[in-house]
Amino acid sequence: MDKIEILNLVPKFLAFYHKANKLEIDSKERWALWEEYYNFAAVPPGVEGRRMARNLLDKAWVRYEEHLSFIENWKPNEERVREYLTKVKNLLSYDQPIDFVLVYFVGGFENNPFVAPFDDGRLALCLPIELGESAITLVHELTHVVHNYTANLTADWERTIASTILQEGLATRVSQFLIPGHPDELYIEHKKGWLQSCKENRGEIIKGIYPYLEESSSEAVTRFTFGNGTTNHEREAYYVGWEMVNFLLTQGVTFGAIASIQETDIPDYLQESHLFFQPENSRF
Repeated sequence: MDKIEILNLVPKFLAFYHKANKLEIDSKERWALWEEYYNFAAVPPGVEGRRMARNLLDKAWVRYEEHLSFIENWKPNEERVREYLTKVKNLLSYDQPIDFVLVYFVGGFENNPFVAPFDDGRLALCLPIELGESAITLVHELTHVVHNYTANLTADWERTIASTILQEGLATRVSQFLIPGHPDELYIEHKKGWLQSCKENRGEIIKGIYPYLEESSSEAVTRFTFGNGTTNHEREAYYVGWEMVNFLLTQGVTFGAIASIQETDIPDYLQESHLFFQPENSRF
């Protein structure tokens, strides 16, 4: 049986919020309290990540009050998680028990769940709760968890751009398959108009990312996820993954087969095994 340990960070956030809200302090002092009482955000590691976390806090601060009642009354729903985990495992053809930590936290309204290594070597699936819980988001992140087992993924922030592409593409398309019937934007878009803009620049985005498939530095991963890629579009790896996995599915490759590609083989698989990056498919 799958083992899910729940780590609820919402009380820690509320302790920070109530303390900071009672004091007449500036943003610098509020940041210091955040670091002392909470210190959790969906950002990359390092100095740049800390800068992003502080920026998220500053922008989100005025919004927390209107969502405070929801945050205070929110409760975890483990049964729902197990239901969708079973569906994802079946689709990806994985039948072994999974052991992971489910971390619930309050983010900055940016809706950025993520999967990362936990302190004891297990995976941590981290879900923000301030905007409510989406079945699409839950399935997306559970796909990352199961994919970690099927492909022996490292789960570290630093991984090849090819791996990033395939991981995000698989997660977006699995969520679309298991939670069907919604506009494409709901499965992948982080801000209005992004997907349409990517479609209009499809060839250039694919052409631009191709030389970086084997790059694995933190800077490269940040560039193609949080950053502006090569065409001034955020999250270009997500878009290329969305298109890439759809291409594989139309070629008859199953979800289980895609999920079984070992992480060390992913760069070669993307470069050599399929025609996706050829001009007639990427429309260079």
